[in-house]
Amino acid sequence: MPMTEVVAEFLPEQASMLARISPDRLTDWQKSGFLTASIPAKRRGISRRYSFRDVVALRVAGELRESGVTLQMLRKVVEYLRARSGLSATEALARTNLVTDGERVYEVDGEVTIQLPSGQRSMNVTIVRLDEVVREVQRQARALRRAA
Repeated sequence: MPMTEVVAEFLPEQASMLARISPDRLTDWQKSGFLTASIPAKRRGISRRYSFRDVVALRVAGELRESGVTLQMLRKVVEYLRARSGLSATEALARTNLVTDGERVYEVDGEVTIQLPSGQRSMNVTIVRLDEVVREVQRQARALRRAA
């Protein structure tokens, strides 16, 4: 899926807002090396910058965490995607459609059909549709640029 970058780079505060994650979570993920800014600081005293793809990956990871996926499980998902595709953590999350029930995470390609076990009436499922995440982040980034 092609991603058209709306703004070349985002400050940490902007990335946090666009990704819908707390600034503390963003900082924790940066410090731990889980999901990092791909645009280094140009000089001392200048914040690192996040690319559009970074923000999409942060948003996907944030949505999975909000759906109940533990950080340990999220790290395993990213590790699996990276090993299989040879991509960075950011690229792996920014290119993959995922579905979760809060305990397990599934990669999907195309339509999702959920078959409930016999007798089970409902299941809480979160579908992280990458195309929708990209469109929403693009819309918000344009609004952010107009407001600046």
